[in-house]
Amino acid sequence: MWTRYLWVTFLGVGLLCTNAFGANVSSTHHHKASSLPAAPPPAAPPSAPATQPAAPTQLSLDGAAEVAAAKELASDNKALQAISDALLAKFQQTPEWTTAQNKLADAQSNLESAKKAASDALTNNSDYQDALAAKQKAIDALNAAKAGDDATPETLSPLASASMMASMKLKKVQNEVLSGDTGVQAASIDVTAAQHGLDLLTANFQQSMSADKDYAAARDAVAAAQQKYDVARAKVSADEGQ
Repeated sequence: MWTRYLWVTFLGVGLLCTNAFGANVSSTHHHKASSLPAAPPPAAPPSAPATQPAAPTQLSLDGAAEVAAAKELASDNKALQAISDALLAKFQQTPEWTTAQNKLADAQSNLESAKKAASDALTNNSDYQDALAAKQKAIDALNAAKAGDDATPETLSPLASASMMASMKLKKVQNEVLSGDTGVQAASIDVTAAQHGLDLLTANFQQSMSADKDYAAARDAVAAAQQKYDVARAKVSADEGQ
């Protein structure tokens, strides 16, 4: 009896130690597992290299330079024209210019009056009257042929030529009468003289304008811009030829 009691007691103690040891081992294993470092995240796939813009070609560079030079030339020309217009407007207010302009206008008016008087006198000129009648006859013949049954090119062509020749002859006679009229001749001479005087004034103005410092500077700027544009245009042409 006593022996059996001891054996049961020994077995219970052994089971208790075994459970304690197992719990301790499990706790130790769990502690070790918890203390391990976390696995690193997966590496991201390499990104594609950024696309680099294409380098500009020599043609595109030279083309841009040509466009810039053209804009500069246009701007300088506009500035030069503005200065020229301002100087001309000022010159046209001078007594010399207004007098010359009025003289030319009067001479032209007198010439028109002389031509009209000479034209009115054509009614008494036999050569003119004959040419006028011949022209009208040719026109009537052409119109009749067009309205007839034989309006073929073979019929109409000679009549059309005759009408044209009659008109040219009438114009010639008219010009001869007008140019031979003494009043027309004198008025024509006056117009030529007035125009010549105005041309001289214009030449003098252009010469004085060239001496203006603002005009001279603008003119030089245009010349430089033109040269710059020509060089740029030549480069583009050379690039296109390659």
